[in-house]
Amino acid sequence: MGARRGAEAPEEIPGILHLDMDAFFASVEVRDNPELRGLPVVVGGAGARGVVAAASYPARTRGIRSAMPMATARRLAPDLVIVPPRGDRYREASAAVMELLGAVIADIEQISIDEAFLDVRGARRLFGGPEEIAALLRRMIREELDLPSSVGGSVSRAVAKIASAHAKPDGQLIVPASHTADFLAPLPVSVISGIGPKAVLSLERIGVHRVGQIRDVPPSTLARALGPRAPDVTRLADGSDRTGLVHQVRDKSLGTERTWDEDLTDAEDVRLRITVMADDVARQLRRDEMVARTVVLKLRSPDGTTITRSSTLDQPTSSGERLREQVVALWERERHRLRRVRLAGVRVTHLEPSASTPVQHELTMRSGQWRDLEAAMDKAVDRFGSSSLSRGSALGPGASGSQQTGAPPGADGD
Repeated sequence: MGARRGAEAPEEIPGILHLDMDAFFASVEVRDNPELRGLPVVVGGAGARGVVAAASYPARTRGIRSAMPMATARRLAPDLVIVPPRGDRYREASAAVMELLGAVIADIEQISIDEAFLDVRGARRLFGGPEEIAALLRRMIREELDLPSSVGGSVSRAVAKIASAHAKPDGQLIVPASHTADFLAPLPVSVISGIGPKAVLSLERIGVHRVGQIRDVPPSTLARALGPRAPDVTRLADGSDRTGLVHQVRDKSLGTERTWDEDLTDAEDVRLRITVMADDVARQLRRDEMVARTVVLKLRSPDGTTITRSSTLDQPTSSGERLREQVVALWERERHRLRRVRLAGVRVTHLEPSASTPVQHELTMRSGQWRDLEAAMDKAVDRFGSSSLSRGSALGPGASGSQQTGAPPGADGD
């Protein structure tokens, strides 16, 4: 028999969750030092050019936000507690969070150091509905890692992310499919991912300020304002978007960059510092069991002039010595263009698992000796800290005196 005439279709259960750690870098620092709990804590550089990489919620009540100059943050909170960034510690905490998520949910898309999308449709039989799964995940992270998180849920990844922002701090919000359009309607158009300041101005020029107003705009008018994104935005606004996790292969990268309180004027000093950065990036590769084919050097002068240069290797590597050779060569080619250096960064791209790459005898040392040496260096750094040793090529005046005023890759904004 067919369905009864007039019978309503069953409510579509939200299957996409977005989990976002709350003030991640600052929360890790407070967890590791409970004496900071309740204080206005920020992670970032304390120098004149320092910026806020992350702010605890007590700091946010004072008006302090990520990317704010540290001098401004100090004026807003004279009792501000400034903690220097510890990238390795945040990456370690991130890996622990993702491991916990993976113990419950099979289908995960990590999109930054502190957030991930999860398709929970396959987990409902074991763990219940999206509300129960969200509560379970947040409880596991709180109890096992002592870190707060927030979760949003929807039938759409875009709406799930918006919902998680509304759930902060330390909460959850699951938006039923039938309520999606109503939930979005009063929100400013800027909440839509990809709608930046220019797109906001374009929409405001046609009288659109809230998401709900998008539904009333003729398609041709919206296309003139937003270009090819217009149909996607319309589906989001009317609640018909069903975009789930994205699993295409991404060109991932790893890297580090530093800004100094005083400009670097000595070319040898710059060489020493980028050598240290190359070793740090190589350690990240080895930790993640990855190799890289391309190394990128980024340099910035006090006037904002930025130079980015890259070099592609004939064989992918995780060797600090190989990365050091490449970044130093790039620096030597560009050093005449920058008399003063404010910021430098080293990044690697075109990554692949090291297990899938044949071992290459790429150095002049006897086969395996560099790998053994760098493995021993990794163990020493893990045990005694990153300042416990340096390769000889990194020794020199000022080599260890840099101050990191930026954030590790994937800066913490929530």
